[in-house]
Amino acid sequence: MRRSTFLGLAVAPLLTAGTAVAGTTNWPDVADPPRSKVEWVAREARVNGLPSQIERFESELSADEMIEFYRTRWSRSSLGAPRENKANGWHSLSTLHGSFQVAVQVRPRSPQGSEGLISIANFGDVKRDFIPSGWPRWHDLQVTQVTESVDGPMRSHMIAMVSSESFEMNKRRWRDEWRRRGFQLTHEQVTPGPSGARTWLASFDKPPQSLDVTMAWRASDRRTFISANLLSPVEGDAR
Repeated sequence: MRRSTFLGLAVAPLLTAGTAVAGTTNWPDVADPPRSKVEWVAREARVNGLPSQIERFESELSADEMIEFYRTRWSRSSLGAPRENKANGWHSLSTLHGSFQVAVQVRPRSPQGSEGLISIANFGDVKRDFIPSGWPRWHDLQVTQVTESVDGPMRSHMIAMVSSESFEMNKRRWRDEWRRRGFQLTHEQVTPGPSGARTWLASFDKPPQSLDVTMAWRASDRRTFISANLLSPVEGDAR
């Protein structure tokens, strides 16, 4: 689990789901997408405090065919027709099953077919305080998503954030803050991109903890987007 990479597909709040980090839950069955390859993204996770399971799929079917497959199955729900939404190239569909929300999010895949995420969210077991205690806070920094998961002896907090401060300001204060906490900077790389975009990748170590940070500046947005993955032992982890 060390040096975990960030998910290639964005896990929107709509798509929280599944087996909780702690406790046992009877999750509703969700039909696998037809003519698809399916793999786990997270079997034990909490996304913004919600116990979650998330699966990723690649299918021979088009995005429209995939949505129609689940629309037909879920239209028989006693809770009414599923909710649909389209945004940023994604087509999403969600329905309720007791205290659970079941959702599919899909988009076209090149050169053909589709890819997406399937999830179930347990709204009956919400953890309100889901940001790790002691996490750096600045007035311009907004935490947009926290994904907590356990893999063997290690706990991961993957945290997505956005800041209105500059790229250089964020790079300097993140480097300084974690060094102040006793972490050693073991790797960093700055990569320039088109139209003034820049990316900073950094790794920090303070055994048995480690931290990976990905920071991207988009000139068009005038904002800095930050993702961090903090790994700690399950017993006695820093939360």
